Amino acid sequence: MNVQINEKRLLDTFLKLVTIDSESFSEAAMQKYLAEELKKLGCTVYVDKAGKKIGSNAQGNIIASLKGSRAGKPFLLSAHMDTVRPGKGIKPQVKGGRVTSDGTTILASDDKAGVAIALEVLRVLKEKKPDCVSVQVLFTLNEENGMGGAKNLDYSKVKGRDGLILDNESVNELLVQGPEVCDFNVTIEGVAAHAGICPEKGISALEVAAKALSMMKLGRIDKDTVCNFGVICGGEVTNIVTPVVTLKGEARSLYPQKLQKQVKHMKDCFDKAAKAFTKRVDGKTIKPVIKIQTPQRYGALSVPKNAPAVKLIVASAKKFGVKMKLVSSGGGCDANEMCQHGLVMPNVGVGCRQCHTTKEYLDLKEFYQAAAIVLDVVLSYGK
Repeated sequence: MNVQINEKRLLDTFLKLVTIDSESFSEAAMQKYLAEELKKLGCTVYVDKAGKKIGSNAQGNIIASLKGSRAGKPFLLSAHMDTVRPGKGIKPQVKGGRVTSDGTTILASDDKAGVAIALEVLRVLKEKKPDCVSVQVLFTLNEENGMGGAKNLDYSKVKGRDGLILDNESVNELLVQGPEVCDFNVTIEGVAAHAGICPEKGISALEVAAKALSMMKLGRIDKDTVCNFGVICGGEVTNIVTPVVTLKGEARSLYPQKLQKQVKHMKDCFDKAAKAFTKRVDGKTIKPVIKIQTPQRYGALSVPKNAPAVKLIVASAKKFGVKMKLVSSGGGCDANEMCQHGLVMPNVGVGCRQCHTTKEYLDLKEFYQAAAIVLDVVLSYGK
């Protein structure tokens, strides 16, 4: 049986998808279109209630299943529905083996190329009816703003465990490892005093912050761990010793133990700074008060190299002349969150480049290769 991707249909699908506006929190039109297309394919379609929880105008994530002939748990394919800005009124241009926007917007190949591939795989399976397992697709909301859709996905409806996220760039790179990220929110309360008359009676929250940061390891900690403070706010006028300063930062690492070590180091630096500025004024001890919150933004992605999806996609890629490399990333994606729920889903490239910019483009050769590889993985799973 000749079971192949229809490249023309795949491209037509992509060109249609990018013209449907779906910036983060405004995915309703995309969700409606995809749900209708999936029903036409004979899929059972479920839309959860994640939209309201994250402030989207869409109802929720889409979980759709196409029944296969082979017994066993379904294979999962996932892509996200939302885009970054500027993503309204996209006008795709096809030229020289690439698709671009007209230069005034993004293209939205991140991640409508992934959505298009998932739809094409389902269409091929529907038409050709090959012997394969069932396929379950997960189309998520709000990936670009901290994986809000994946964090609120109704996992009780997800029946598979192995699968692929279709949201990486190069087709020859399979993302199997990503960091755990911890936010670092700090409030430093000093002691106000008149800076021109009695500055010695105050404690500058700004100086305390500077002292702590001067002792802190920031930037690249090691090959797996990074840390940064990107926001600092405080003070209103120049003649008052700064009473309050807030800082916002983050730490991230591929390994939780290293992340915990870095977070402890950062907290210790603030403790030392507080002690350094503790003093006696008018017979009383005054000291800065430092409040620190370190919530987890998302957990680490860690896919074993011997996971079924990894072995299958490496083998399938080889059939199409693609040497697949297993890579790690310093950023996060839906795979990070899904990993926390027991799903084993590495992230495969779809051919997009310069994402999140108006220079974004889709490499059609890689786009078609990615679709062919994904289809082959689905057909091979469970044999």
